[in-house]
Amino acid sequence: MGDRLRLADVEHMPTDELVQMITESFDNLVTVAIAEATNGYVPQRTRRLLRKAEWRLDWQDALLCACGELQVAVERMRYGRDPRLEPTEHRLRRVRNRAHEAGVLAKKLRSNDFNNSAERKIGTNSHLTALGWLRTAFPGEFAELLQQERARRNVGDEAEKPSFRNVHEQIEYACEHGQLTAPRTPEVDMLVAADDAAVRLATAVDAKDQEERNTALRHPLMLGRWENALRELGERTAERAHAETPHGLGTLPDDFYALPSEKAIAVLNSRRFLAAIQQRRLEYKRYVRQITQALREREREDPHVLALAETKAAAGRLLVERYPSEYAYVRAVLRPHEECDGFLPRSLATSPERSEIKRRVLEALADRTWMRSEAYEAG
Repeated sequence: MGDRLRLADVEHMPTDELVQMITESFDNLVTVAIAEATNGYVPQRTRRLLRKAEWRLDWQDALLCACGELQVAVERMRYGRDPRLEPTEHRLRRVRNRAHEAGVLAKKLRSNDFNNSAERKIGTNSHLTALGWLRTAFPGEFAELLQQERARRNVGDEAEKPSFRNVHEQIEYACEHGQLTAPRTPEVDMLVAADDAAVRLATAVDAKDQEERNTALRHPLMLGRWENALRELGERTAERAHAETPHGLGTLPDDFYALPSEKAIAVLNSRRFLAAIQQRRLEYKRYVRQITQALREREREDPHVLALAETKAAAGRLLVERYPSEYAYVRAVLRPHEECDGFLPRSLATSPERSEIKRRVLEALADRTWMRSEAYEAG
């Protein structure tokens, strides 16, 4: 059967062998993605495999690549009146449907990660939300209590974090301070020192060969320049590809099919390259999300960060003891919005309604009108 997988092979391939082949080759993954979308005899175990959390994003990558390749193939066949046009159009429609499904599942995966994050859990916990608003209402008192707890627990002041203009500055800082480890190979050093033209060239070569991956471009220190190169290449290619935007191929204008063969082929080649750039941009975003998520997890596991969190929690409890009625008022305001005792709905966590509730609570605490509020009287 060889190392290169064929569409007809997929339905007969044992799962363990299939996993090995798609792990080693992106082209094989694209083949499996197309077969799963178009062949009704592909086993359910293969369909489940692609939708697992560990493969879901790679499956989306492969489908986006397949969509670009198939769309350009359809346009080439339509231009040349190729008799294979109709079945290829059908295959493209099926793959696009799968790409939409994969996009929905990838979004669900990111949503689950966010909903399970510590930040989101705080936003859905009434007790923690009330405590946070109380700290905002009485910042001086909380700072005093926090300092006392730090001294009592012998926890040093938290080192001031630098402000970052973008995520790439954050990643660079993490590499420099040992929060993120990534080997600096000679290829990486060469690209880091290269000018923008050289990075664009490396990016173009990488995009043209979907099977290969230039690992140096994917080094954390190169992600920002890789993104810039992808954006510039997309902008430069869009016009030649007769695309209205660098972010999608769109539909070719009717006058394309009247172009001479040499010009038409040049347009189609540009469109194929633009589709590859779009796939690489999706891949770039994945790398950044994975790195930033890893940084958040490592920060939460840092002993000093954990000690500071415990210190803040203790200072918060002391603040509640100092302002028990005010805390009870905030809890009373939040209670009608709870799904169950102590828990707010996720829909409220990021809604404008939450911001408005917080604004009213802080104003009432500031001007002491909270004591005349219905929530306080009901409590």
